[in-house]
Amino acid sequence: MTLEEILAQDDPSLVTQLSAADLTRFFWKWKGLQKQYGRDTAFYLATNENLKLAYEKLDEQERELSHAYGIIQEDLGVAKQVQTALLPTALAEMESQVELAVFHKQLTEVGGDYYDFFRMSGGRSAIGLFDISGHGVSAALIMAFLKAQFMQVMEEPLSLREIVDQVNEASFDFLREVRRYSTINLVALDADSIRYVSGGGYGYLIPAQGENQQLKKGSHFLGLRKKPYEEHVLPFGKGDLLALYTDGMIEAQDKSGADYTARRLHAIIESHRELPMQEILTRCQADYQQFRHADSDDCTLILVRRKS
Repeated sequence: MTLEEILAQDDPSLVTQLSAADLTRFFWKWKGLQKQYGRDTAFYLATNENLKLAYEKLDEQERELSHAYGIIQEDLGVAKQVQTALLPTALAEMESQVELAVFHKQLTEVGGDYYDFFRMSGGRSAIGLFDISGHGVSAALIMAFLKAQFMQVMEEPLSLREIVDQVNEASFDFLREVRRYSTINLVALDADSIRYVSGGGYGYLIPAQGENQQLKKGSHFLGLRKKPYEEHVLPFGKGDLLALYTDGMIEAQDKSGADYTARRLHAIIESHRELPMQEILTRCQADYQQFRHADSDDCTLILVRRKS
């Protein structure tokens, strides 16, 4: 029998039937396997050592990343506190004129939706709502910058349009450099009317009597063009209700990809307009949250109703 036949039968007792030549072949085959085993063992030992070093390095990097992530989260927490502190509380003179309710939710710890309440010259007050392009820290920094710009000029004896023109002029080069822009809805409360400048912002007026109407938003965004803004005037008497909002709510989508839409938001407000302001806001929030599949943008909704 040949060596191959004996090995195939897996019976060591048959080895005695091998010829001297086959025994020699068997010897060298075994020596070759022995060398191969030694090489494989050395390779696996080296591989295991390399894997051990790699895992140790990965563990070290994971600890470093975890530490860095902790620092980032801590910084974001501080940034969120700072941004929250920059958001306003209602002015006393404003609360004497109107009822207010605000829903404001950032997509991340900090974001680009920004609203504010301003004192103006002549004892007037104003509401501003802005949507800065982008999300996160960069948008939050732009928000703080714009707040500072408006605070510098808001109490000067200027028209609403002139105020926005000055802020746009002062901010234009900076916003172009950082490649950011912002929608704007700035609404001043007069005795029996509102004056507003709207560049890409969303607003909807529901009067106690008469037809509902959307605010004209034909002016440009802050930081896009150096041209004068347009100022508009609308009656705003007792019981009239104004909704200002950013696109984060109306462009939210359900599981099928359908948008929430401004029409749906307007319908919710109109159908509950006689309720207290906070209850109207709660109905809007509940409907939006039931509709949307997931949050995809910063959201702000401000409801304002004239008291007298």
